[in-house]
Amino acid sequence: MNVILVFVTALSVQISLTKADDKPTYIYHNCPSTNFTPNSAYQSNLNLLLSTLRSNATRGSSDKFSKGFYNTTTGHEPNKVYGLFLCRGDFGPETCQNCVSVATSDTAQLCPFGKENTIGYEECLLRYSNISFFSVLDTSFKLSQSNVEKFPSRSFDQFVWNSINEAVNQALSTTKMFATVKKNYTASQTLYSLVQCTPDLSRDDCSSCL
Repeated sequence: MNVILVFVTALSVQISLTKADDKPTYIYHNCPSTNFTPNSAYQSNLNLLLSTLRSNATRGSSDKFSKGFYNTTTGHEPNKVYGLFLCRGDFGPETCQNCVSVATSDTAQLCPFGKENTIGYEECLLRYSNISFFSVLDTSFKLSQSNVEKFPSRSFDQFVWNSINEAVNQALSTTKMFATVKKNYTASQTLYSLVQCTPDLSRDDCSSCL
């Protein structure tokens, strides 16, 4: 599974500024039931992978990190581990570094012996697995969260649809595969949209998922 982020935040939202050293805002994690044996070769490779991801989150000058994204592997089959991090495209390197550091620490508590885990925050996402998932589109896992406030107007539904389509088209034209769109629905109501794919996906796969 390579991750797609689609956020639509509606109407008169007060944006809060995130400091680089603030604790990231946890959203979810997905830890399937396949486990590794404690003190095994797989655990050693996983620990090395998490350390490598954490160190590369600090390398703001690297080509991979210029996209807020880094993927790598450690070890050899059958104990090879694949992993990546993806930082939200509108956050800077320090916020990304902090989020990835917290994610590599949190995963040990949230999924202590899992061979794979995906952990997502508002600021970044981290994933690892014993199976290669790089450049592969997988929409089997979905997380939906919605605001309780309702806008039954059909014109608003169309407005949201148009805004998301605009964001998708913008994202597909960038190497980061990330875009935000801000549009006024009325003079006092604003819609904020954000979309993002991991940049190792093809544009066709990103477009299809979004």
